[in-house]
Amino acid sequence: MANRSYLYATDRVPARTPDQPKPVVRGLSEWGYAIPLSYRLLVSADTVICPSMIWELDNDVALAGDYDKGVRRLCDFLARIDWPEAAELVQEAEAFLNAPENRADHIVLECAEIFDLDETPLAQQNRDLFGSLADLDQEMERTLRHLNQVKPSAPGPLARMLNLQPANPLAPLHELGLGNWSNVLYFDFSED
Repeated sequence: MANRSYLYATDRVPARTPDQPKPVVRGLSEWGYAIPLSYRLLVSADTVICPSMIWELDNDVALAGDYDKGVRRLCDFLARIDWPEAAELVQEAEAFLNAPENRADHIVLECAEIFDLDETPLAQQNRDLFGSLADLDQEMERTLRHLNQVKPSAPGPLARMLNLQPANPLAPLHELGLGNWSNVLYFDFSED
């Protein structure tokens, strides 16, 4: 396993019904070794636990939520980030997620590879993730406070004199899951 979390847009919630035609699925993003806040916000509206589209497992290890409501929730959160440096990443996320070719009825979050890093059963971790979505308002507030504390500022006189370059000032924004939107993911359903 590559230890990524994956986001997909689909026309229906994944289910174990082999007699139905395959859903239309488009990749949106993948993230290594974490389940970023942006992914959790996107899947947080009208969320249900569902089977994985990637892994044929006996237990349900994915989450699905309402696409439009999730995108709205993420965009509302991003609008509260008071960093001029964030504008490009925010605009990129909004443009990608609102592009007609990316929109669908549902958004699916696949985290089995991340869950596999822990010894707790995958289905239990998925239920825990589902339960944690209720606390996202508090996490958003903590994140906004943190971003205000690490907000980039102009280099001080010593840094300018020594020509020191700051670490990537956008790293805290990237950690939210921004800047990695793509329809081409490791697990690609476009040819199915």
